[in-house]
Amino acid sequence: MAPLPAGAKLGSAKGRRETGGKGTEMPNNVRLAAAGLLVSGLVVLVAAPATASDHHTWIVEPGTGTISAAVASASPGDTLQLEAGTFYDSVFVAQLDAQGNPEPKSLTIKGQGDETVIKPPAVTTNNPCNSPGSVEGICVSGQLDNQGNPVVTNPVHDVTISDLRTTGFSDSGVIGFNTVGLEVKNVRSDHNGGYGIARFVSTHSLFQDNWTSFNGEAGLYMGDSPHGDSVATGNQSDHNGYGIFMRDSTELTATDNTVWGNCIGILAINTGHGAPGDLPAGDYRIAENDVHANDAACPANPGGGPATSGIGIALVAVHDTQVVDNSVNDNKPTGPSIGSGGVVVLSNMAGAPTNNLVTHNSAEHNQPADIVSDGTGSGNKFGGNHCDISLPASLDACSS
Repeated sequence: MAPLPAGAKLGSAKGRRETGGKGTEMPNNVRLAAAGLLVSGLVVLVAAPATASDHHTWIVEPGTGTISAAVASASPGDTLQLEAGTFYDSVFVAQLDAQGNPEPKSLTIKGQGDETVIKPPAVTTNNPCNSPGSVEGICVSGQLDNQGNPVVTNPVHDVTISDLRTTGFSDSGVIGFNTVGLEVKNVRSDHNGGYGIARFVSTHSLFQDNWTSFNGEAGLYMGDSPHGDSVATGNQSDHNGYGIFMRDSTELTATDNTVWGNCIGILAINTGHGAPGDLPAGDYRIAENDVHANDAACPANPGGGPATSGIGIALVAVHDTQVVDNSVNDNKPTGPSIGSGGVVVLSNMAGAPTNNLVTHNSAEHNQPADIVSDGTGSGNKFGGNHCDISLPASLDACSS
């Protein structure tokens, strides 16, 4: 599992692996039903609001392409209420301009919990986020130029995805590009080839109360974002490459998550690429998480990423990051790894870790040690942890 490079563009996320309405009126309910029309292999759904209002709620039935049809019919600010059942779809939450470039479309997509399941369609839909061999579950996008680069002056605002499951996609379950205020809540995203839930070049995101597992990359990803001001909280993330991955950003928080069975539980990294206008990556807060038994083994990536295994929390070349009040136990390598232990602080080609704080954590039964530093960088503080072994011993990270 190698960190992804910056410059994220619309298309395969896996290909980047190398390195309320106005007033108080109740919205109308509008039920989508198949009209039996077939165009280019896609079922076209027909629906119309019963009456005019600022925003509508569209009731979407299970089937093939029904969510995408509802997105096309809906107006910004509308809600798509997905019924229980299985949907075969690859959903693009945006609209295309006259030149075919994505532009923002703010929607809420809400299911019935685990009983609302989205799986890949038998025939790939016309989703601009997809590329050959890489199909996304739900892709949320702000404006992009004709090269697939985000137009950061025109992000999509306030999209919410909640109460559903995405599974079996060759790339990611839920992914966002160029978003502000993206919320993903109570989503189960599992057995996807890329990420479970991810967002790139985005700010003010909230990932809350999700469960991500058995995804090829990270369960949860927040990255490539200057002044990201985003939070992952209350999530479970297990048996992915990384449980929670924070990269090339500032002002990200991971708190009150439970993370286990990954190669790395929580990874905060500066790859040196940053994002347009970004500061060097850092100023993260990792607090009050339960990070245990991250003992899977990920081999070295052909793109240059090192092998990893048995790491609870890793800080790599970041600055001013706080790792406080976490429970970090039983993280042990089962294969080759660039480093292992409960909390591991390392440098990389981008630079050295500086001014980070690792304190008040409970870290036990990690191998080879509970708190590990490669000794590089300056201003890093490690004292006051409840642990048994720190490496080097001179780190003095464990209190009696």
